[in-house]
Amino acid sequence: MHSPNPPHPPHPSPPVTAATAVDPPDPARDPGLRQAVEAVAGLPARWTPAAEHTARGLWRLPRAADAVAHALTAGGPAGRDRGWVMVRTRVTEEIASGRDWTREAAGWLSLAEAGWAESAWLTGDLAWRARAEERSALIFLTARHVAGTDPGTPFGRALWHCFLTTLRYDFRCADIEDFFAGTLAGAPDDDGAGLDPYSAAMRAFALLGRSRVAGLPLLAAVLARAAHDEKVVHALLHGLWLGEDLPEQPGRMLELLSAPAFAHGLGAEALLRKASALRRLRRFDEALTAVRSAIDGLGPCEVVVHGDCVRERALILVERDLYGS
Repeated sequence: MHSPNPPHPPHPSPPVTAATAVDPPDPARDPGLRQAVEAVAGLPARWTPAAEHTARGLWRLPRAADAVAHALTAGGPAGRDRGWVMVRTRVTEEIASGRDWTREAAGWLSLAEAGWAESAWLTGDLAWRARAEERSALIFLTARHVAGTDPGTPFGRALWHCFLTTLRYDFRCADIEDFFAGTLAGAPDDDGAGLDPYSAAMRAFALLGRSRVAGLPLLAAVLARAAHDEKVVHALLHGLWLGEDLPEQPGRMLELLSAPAFAHGLGAEALLRKASALRRLRRFDEALTAVRSAIDGLGPCEVVVHGDCVRERALILVERDLYGS
C-alpha cells in the first residue's frame, strides 16, 4: 500500500482500458486468450510488489484486457482475486502517467459489478498511492461532479470512494461534512442509512475527526453493519484518533481493535492506533510494546507509517516522564 512505484513498462498501443475489455470471447476457442488467461491465473492471489512487477509484464500480452475481464467475471473467487491484482497494476500505471486514474479504476469495478467492499479495498489503496505520487484523486474529481454520480452503481460508488478516501487522507473533515450535507440534504435517510458502509464510515470519520459527538451514534451504526471489514474499521479508528476529548475516546478505540475485522491480528497501522489509545489512558508500558510491535511489522517501503510510529513513541516517552509509568 505504501510502496513507491517502481519503473513501469510503456502502455500497450492502443492503450488498454476497461472499456476495451467488454464481453471477452471464450478462451476455450481462442488460443491467444487462453494463454493470457492461464498467465493471469498464475499470479499470486494477493497484491505484493513482486506480484505487481509480474503483472506489469502480463499487461504486455495482446489479450491481457480480455483475460482480466474473464478473471473478474468468469474466473470464480480465485480468478477474481488475481484479476484485481492486474487491475491495481493497470491503475498504478495510469497514476504514474498523470492520466485520470479514478475513472480507470471505476471502469474496472463497474465491469466486474463489484460490491462496496471490493470498491473500498481497491480505491483505498490506490488513493493512498496516488496521493503519495502527487496524483491525488482531487486533481480529477470535484465535489459537484462526484455528487452527481449514482453511488448505487459500481462506477458511481467507486468515484465516491476515491474522492472521500482522499479527503480523509488529507484530514479534510470539513469538506467531507459539506459533501454529505449537500448530497443528503432533504433525503428521507439523511442519517446515512442508505449509504454503503464504507461511505458511511467516511462521514463518521469526518464528524469524529472534528470532535463532534454526533459521530458516535453513526460509528455504532456503521460498526453494526460492517464490523468485519478492515477498511471500514480503520476509517472509524482514524476518526477517533484524530478527534479530541470525545467521551471515552481511548476506550472506544480499544473496543474497535477487538472488532471481527482484526480477528487475524493487528497490522502496523492498527497497532499504532492501539499505542495512541493506551498512551491516552496513561498505560505507557503497554503503549510502548504496541508501538514497537508496529515498527517491527512494517514493510521496507512503509515510510509514512514508520514516521507516525516514531512520533508516537516520542509522545509516549515524553508523557511517561511527565506523568510517571
